[in-house]
Amino acid sequence: MDDSASLEPLPAGTSLHEFVIREPLGRGGVGIVYAAEHAILRETFVIKEFLPRHLAYRADGRRVAARPGQESVYEQLRQKFLEEGQTLVQLARPRPHPNLVQVTDAFHENDTVYLCMRFERGEPLDAILEARGRIGEAELMRWILPLLDGLEHAHARQVWHRDIKPSNILIREDGTPLLIDFGAAHRERADSAVSVISQYTPSFAAPEQMFGGAQGPWTDIYAMAATGFYAVTGGPPPPRLSPDWQTQCCGYHPSFLMALEAGLQFDSQQRPQTVAQWRTLFKRVVEADVETRVVGIGEAETLRQVIAPPATSSGTAPQSAPDPAGPSESRLSRLRDQPDRSPPPGRWIYPLAGLAVLLLSLPLGFLARDWIGAPDRVDPPLPLDSTPVPPEVSVPDSRQTHQPAGGGESSEAGPLDAAQLAERLGLAGLDCARVKLESMRDTDLRLSGYLRDRAQLTKLIERLNELAPDAAVDDRDIAFAAPFCDILARMSAVGADGAGHPGMPAILFSHPDRLYHEEDYLVLTVANAGAVGGYLYLDFIDSNQDVVHLFPTAAMPDHFVAPGAQIVIGARDDAQCEQEPDACFVVSRPHGNNLILATWSETPLFARRRIDQSEPAGAYLTALTAALDNGLSGRPVRHAVAYHFFTTMH
Repeated sequence: MDDSASLEPLPAGTSLHEFVIREPLGRGGVGIVYAAEHAILRETFVIKEFLPRHLAYRADGRRVAARPGQESVYEQLRQKFLEEGQTLVQLARPRPHPNLVQVTDAFHENDTVYLCMRFERGEPLDAILEARGRIGEAELMRWILPLLDGLEHAHARQVWHRDIKPSNILIREDGTPLLIDFGAAHRERADSAVSVISQYTPSFAAPEQMFGGAQGPWTDIYAMAATGFYAVTGGPPPPRLSPDWQTQCCGYHPSFLMALEAGLQFDSQQRPQTVAQWRTLFKRVVEADVETRVVGIGEAETLRQVIAPPATSSGTAPQSAPDPAGPSESRLSRLRDQPDRSPPPGRWIYPLAGLAVLLLSLPLGFLARDWIGAPDRVDPPLPLDSTPVPPEVSVPDSRQTHQPAGGGESSEAGPLDAAQLAERLGLAGLDCARVKLESMRDTDLRLSGYLRDRAQLTKLIERLNELAPDAAVDDRDIAFAAPFCDILARMSAVGADGAGHPGMPAILFSHPDRLYHEEDYLVLTVANAGAVGGYLYLDFIDSNQDVVHLFPTAAMPDHFVAPGAQIVIGARDDAQCEQEPDACFVVSRPHGNNLILATWSETPLFARRRIDQSEPAGAYLTALTAALDNGLSGRPVRHAVAYHFFTTMH
């Protein structure tokens, strides 16, 4: 089956229900979005077609069918897709809200499902912020208050959005805001069933989403406050807000800033519990006092006392996320600020893995195209690249300890100077190589790291035999970098060496020999034994120069790796794969040498995950290197890059 042909959008002029397709607007993990004209009303609408790229294909040019063996998962995701439409229809009763995206119709055709929404012209808030930088208070208030009205409308119908962020807010051409993408929404239903699609964006997610705890209106309030903070400061809320953070925000009324702070409380019980409560804090803003003004620490503390929400009775209080940090100088402290009090490893592993559920609007995990599964146990952290790496497609034990040219070890030889030998060998100047030479006992040497290919290794061993004829050389820890030399050169130009970097976690493979056969599940265990936390990006690159994004994903969107954390990435068997398709990776062609690119950064590199879970390496590396150079704030970020090679075979 030709995947590219089987996923083509419907051509312009295609009739669907009462609509005529004009053009495709974009493609997501679960389908294709079109601009379409109503055949009778002559009005433009948006049509969202359910066509999950890794579970279904287009047959006969129009009809959508599940891929063989994926019927069950396909049907589950189709139901989630319908639930998004049902949620939005519920929100439009008895009349649609002007600040919430509207579904006007849903219909079955071509053996699939279509959602019809009103066509809105405008620009996402994240694009506006990227182009203009910080937004003034008056303009923000013109957006925030209508959005709060929309949220209040949704909350009254027991719907929590749960993924509010700048990219999910559209500013129309007339300047009015629209909250879009309810794919992550939670809806309480009258039949006591719960519709939950777990998705969140770490930079804007409430603590109870990331660390566990009851969710409700206060969860959306946090995300809206985080979005406001982003518009004021140019970045998402840091792990800890200092008590005097407002002194850095000139031009904003102190009551406005304190309203944001109230919504950003770590403890959900300390936030306003309803939109109505939170709105009253914004209404205290005195527009006459919006001139350039710096808030004093004492004044800020007085306002904190004024706007502190009333204590909620035990019968109605939400269960707040646990705050392992305990009391601190700032009531906005976050878990990540307390590396010495981080939760046990299980809290970092299993809730993250548990988030791998079927999503409506983001890429679905590759069930046959991708790969990775989890070991039965989590081994203690090991040094990076400490396990032997097999060469190309040969058996794991093909590399060996090369005995001395003289046939045996000389007992009279003195200790070898590895540093001097490395200099004479010119290891630092080798092409497409990063190799380390170490002395092991008096006359043994060990090579570790990576070389371009076996021919380069052979020449290196021959040269070592000339310089140290009595040395036995162990090269079992050498990996081969071909055919990824161009990628390594490109990344080396912008990335600090990840080996030994205090923030770069160890990456452990489920097969210690790093040799995988077709249809094997592969698991990576990320273990941070250092004292520095950061954001980790793991990307698989095959010999065809295609990238698959392993981490973060829809299944595991929170990619902050705290000190002491261990995180398991990937489904370990068929049952887990069916339950968590976004975490399911299976070894497939092309076989040979493969690269996992690990990128660590002090702050997030992208405002959101990549739209597609798979993309050409060239396009992704262009975006990645630009992000490393500029970051979300327009400034370079501290980062490190590491490379991990492994072999697949039939």
